[in-house]
Amino acid sequence: MIGFTPARRALICSTLIAVAACTAKTENQTDTASVTGDTGMASSTTTTPTPAASGTTASTTGAIVPININTATDAEILAIPGMGPRMLREFKEYRPYTSIEQFRREIGKYVDKTEVARLEQYIVIK
Repeated sequence: MIGFTPARRALICSTLIAVAACTAKTENQTDTASVTGDTGMASSTTTTPTPAASGTTASTTGAIVPININTATDAEILAIPGMGPRMLREFKEYRPYTSIEQFRREIGKYVDKTEVARLEQYIVIK
């Protein structure tokens, strides 16, 4: 990582960890059944998916829990669907936000109005 500052390296590492944590997948009976089906060793019993762990996230339940954009951590911001390092930087650049209008104006410099409206559902300004 020649040319990256320690802060940049830390941001990259935390981003990779957040992405890995968000995309981690546990093996359940359904996954095992599909693998055995692919190898020609399918069993005659039917399997049902195992229930999700008690710590379900907004992405698995369909509920959106808005984050305070002024105090959110990098990982919380990166958990917004479609969020990447560039938009993380832009979100943080204009802190503290004083109103939703300011958020719309500043983030609207980088994405269209439809995307700003989509992002608004994931944030609150306090």
